[in-house]
Amino acid sequence: MDLNRIYSNPGLEARRQALLRRLRAEQILHETHEGSSSIERQIDLGFASFRKQKKTQLSKWIAECAATLNVAQRDAFRTLLMAISQRSSMLEERKYVGGISRLARFSNRWLRGPAGFSARSYNASRQFSELARYLLARWPVPKFFDEAWTEHSTDTHREWFIHIGTGGNLRTASGLPFPLTRMMAHHALLAPDDVSILAALRWGQVRALGGSERLARAILNTRLRDPQVTEPFWLSVLQFFVANPMLDPNQVGPIVDWIHNQRFVGEPQHIVNGVVRGGTIPQANLCMKGRSVQGVLHQVERWHRELNRATGRGLLAWSPCGIPGYERVEGNEGSQRIVRIEELISSADLQAEGRAMHHCVASYARTCAHGGAAIFSLRIDSGAGLERRVTIEVDVRSRRIVQARGRFNTSPQLIDERYLRNWATVAGLSISCF
Repeated sequence: MDLNRIYSNPGLEARRQALLRRLRAEQILHETHEGSSSIERQIDLGFASFRKQKKTQLSKWIAECAATLNVAQRDAFRTLLMAISQRSSMLEERKYVGGISRLARFSNRWLRGPAGFSARSYNASRQFSELARYLLARWPVPKFFDEAWTEHSTDTHREWFIHIGTGGNLRTASGLPFPLTRMMAHHALLAPDDVSILAALRWGQVRALGGSERLARAILNTRLRDPQVTEPFWLSVLQFFVANPMLDPNQVGPIVDWIHNQRFVGEPQHIVNGVVRGGTIPQANLCMKGRSVQGVLHQVERWHRELNRATGRGLLAWSPCGIPGYERVEGNEGSQRIVRIEELISSADLQAEGRAMHHCVASYARTCAHGGAAIFSLRIDSGAGLERRVTIEVDVRSRRIVQARGRFNTSPQLIDERYLRNWATVAGLSISCF
């Protein structure tokens, strides 16, 4: 018998390797049980292909992430997990395991091997920041760029992270939603840590135009936090705000809502004397050139009154978005109160909220009806009548709280922010800013 011929047969070799992998999986299954304290064994279990094995929570997360990677990326993922298994708390949370898998997808761009990584912090979030920069950056990368490695981010944002980390200028990164000057790129990298990547670009744009940090924060609390299709027009709006520094920042949101509805949103259709009316855009050619603050505020106020006038015409209703509300009982007997966060699911609800809170949330009716956003109301019942405290906008797709306004468009109070953060934790939401 020609043994050399048998052992050189590719088919037999493939069968031998498959058998070895199965035996290894069965060995891991035998050694590993629920609640095992061995991180390495749980990592091995996550990569094992034996389907009937009983996986731990960590190994399930690893298996789910590994299924999205190719062979080379899976090897890098495993190497990275093993390297940090004994000196990191990142493996205790699924979002960081997922982030590590996305770092593995870019293993061909790593600047350093995982074996040399050593976390300097005990905080999992800081540890992940350190790991991403250790692998992919020679130059400082702002903290808000950690969002690039989350589940809802894109490869474009990850490329921006790598571009900056390897010494590139943000203004030369590919795929930017609008052009950045050198000064805009500089200010964007100085944006607060709590903003999103796209919001940081807007921050840099406003600051480079001469706007204050307070104005930049007010603009990030509007739909302009995200890129718009008609960016050249909205640039003129930003210039209008910058040119009027004495404008109350609480008026920025209502003005942006008014401009959007006047220039881009068609009026709802309705029947008058048997004839269809409406459907046209009120001011399709609206521009900001030559407008005074007083004139704009006057038109915003008139539009606000029209929105909140309950005529019963063109009322809309929609299904809940699927994000759960919130309820909390506080205090002792005799002085208890109930804190609730409830979704508003009709234009009538939005009108009532707008009238009570003195802002323009009624303008979101069609956006909510089409599933682009969800509006929630934070209310407190102390037994003396319902008190509306904050109106909240949630981006349904990204499950992110993108806006929160109190009465007269003011910022939420600290106690209300605490309720919002508690709700975000329970409902699985992220927070852009207040």
